[in-house]
Amino acid sequence: MIQARAGTVYFIGAGPGAADLITVRGRDLIAQADLVLYADSLVTPEAVTAAARPNARILGSSAMHLDEIMALMIDAARRGEVVTRVHSGDPSIYGAIHEQMARLEEAGVPYAIVPGVASAFAAAARLGVELTVPDLVQTVILTRAAGRVPMPAGEQLRDLAAHGATLAIHLSVTRIRQVVEELLAGGAYSPATPVAVVHRVTWPDESYVLGTLADIADKVRAAGYTRQALILVTPALDPALKQAEKRSASHLYAPHYTHRFRRATARPTTEAPPTNHPETPSALPNQGPICIAVTRRGAALAQRLATALEGEAWLPQRPGDEPPACAHRYAGSVLAEVRRRWQERRPLLLIMATGVAVRAVAPLVSEKQHDPAVLCLDEQGRFVIPLLGGHQADANRLAQQVAAITGGTAVVTTASDGQGKPALDRLAEELGWRIDPESALTHTMARCVDDDRIGLWIDPRIPLAEAERLREQLSGCANIEEIAEPEALKAPDYAAGIIATPGLVETQVTAKSLIYRPPALVAGIGCRKGATSEALQQALRIAFEEAGLSLHSLAALATAELKAEEPGLRRLADALRAPLHVIPHHRLQQLDPETFTASAAQEKFGLPGVAEPCAVLAAGGPLLAPKRSFAQCTVAIALRNQTNSGRENA
Repeated sequence: MIQARAGTVYFIGAGPGAADLITVRGRDLIAQADLVLYADSLVTPEAVTAAARPNARILGSSAMHLDEIMALMIDAARRGEVVTRVHSGDPSIYGAIHEQMARLEEAGVPYAIVPGVASAFAAAARLGVELTVPDLVQTVILTRAAGRVPMPAGEQLRDLAAHGATLAIHLSVTRIRQVVEELLAGGAYSPATPVAVVHRVTWPDESYVLGTLADIADKVRAAGYTRQALILVTPALDPALKQAEKRSASHLYAPHYTHRFRRATARPTTEAPPTNHPETPSALPNQGPICIAVTRRGAALAQRLATALEGEAWLPQRPGDEPPACAHRYAGSVLAEVRRRWQERRPLLLIMATGVAVRAVAPLVSEKQHDPAVLCLDEQGRFVIPLLGGHQADANRLAQQVAAITGGTAVVTTASDGQGKPALDRLAEELGWRIDPESALTHTMARCVDDDRIGLWIDPRIPLAEAERLREQLSGCANIEEIAEPEALKAPDYAAGIIATPGLVETQVTAKSLIYRPPALVAGIGCRKGATSEALQQALRIAFEEAGLSLHSLAALATAELKAEEPGLRRLADALRAPLHVIPHHRLQQLDPETFTASAAQEKFGLPGVAEPCAVLAAGGPLLAPKRSFAQCTVAIALRNQTNSGRENA
């Protein structure tokens, strides 16, 4: 039990209404108080009388003004009494305690705050909902509508509604029609967005009405609510979310999710298990674009585009509308719907205002290598704007395709397209290469479109055919010139560099260059029984670094048949997303042991070795780094011959 300090004022949250929802600490402090001053218009008397001492002074404050309240508290505290100032809900939410604390500080009176259960959370409990549903809504905003007391700039309801978050709106039920108008003006909510208005939650006479933004004002008027009612606007109120087909779950307790208290024990349910059999066409998921509309005209265009592009149309659910056979309906905020569909990593055609589209995707944007294509269209399809993924996700090409269907204009804003220059990020994909994550990709692309001098170095270890394809793609850029060695890029004459190599590059050169990583290397691995994937990955990293090679150019792993089922090796291949080539023993036994480093496998298994011969056979090219021995494994690296590489079964 907490011991109250004499001469101190305690601001206590009494909770939403029910006397037993006050915290244990709040109750214990009231039990020690000499003066209990409570907001009797909002706090039930039982919350204080049940705990207070028989000789305590208990006063309601509803008829007092601030000066009277402060005089009572300061005088009592200066006499060494314990004072409890009891507010409804949590004192920090519309509790008007800021000015009281300021006055106490001026008077030199100490104070403390005891939190309480806010009405927004009591309402959620009463309705049986979570306010932050994974993949749907993860933000809760507590606010009120502007009335006699204005709201600060940027905090009007229409501004906050633009986020599509869960909104708990206090002190506003008498302005319910104004609230609805402001929420719809924000652009993220639709008339079908679920709403609850909860009256005197947890009090004996509590009640609530459920509806949508289309009908909630009439329902509130019919219920007669004029005070002590909270307006809760959130897509999380949709009862269909608890049905199996719409249910989502937090990662925290998912068996595939690792955190500091538990390691993952299963694969994500959304990830298909490995298989050697390609899916039949009927089993493949729809990879066409997802067309999301807000208005009725936009809905018609969404259905038209979904049909033409073999995608899906998602349209707002409106009272009285017949559900179209060829489209899906969504309830609630369009922002929430966009965020749900984002997880599918399919192209998004957003038929809505650009501002709404930007607000919807802005919190989701991560890296261009992973973001889906996002296009924004007006409801007539006159202008098709690629917002994200112009090159990486092929949004520019899709915009041209959509514009051809609608008869509109593709508004492509990427500079390279405007100048007819190749998109350097897409070029890697076309060649089947990777881009080193340490590359100065953005810098190099900017220097390219600005016609600054750029040096090009192609590692001679890259197959001639691929090198020629790169040269051909860059031939239209007069500002790009081939150089004899990458060190030349250190000269200030070169604003940037483009390098294609499986080798490591000096930091000074990397800082100004785009580095392409062709999948040119095969790592042969021999390992002890029970070797861990962590030990194998560490050994691989060291072997590549010592050889001056980049793991980003790893094409495959290779091992002998007797190691094919080592769990650590299989996990390593999964972690690196690299195929594991298994070399049959009879292939290895055909090789001359004298051409490889001496190995214990010669004596134990009659094999010329594991790491080196497996790397050479799988790569079909020369050995670049001989066997390097580690505690749990051996690693060798060979150069892949693209035209004649060994293709062993994994």
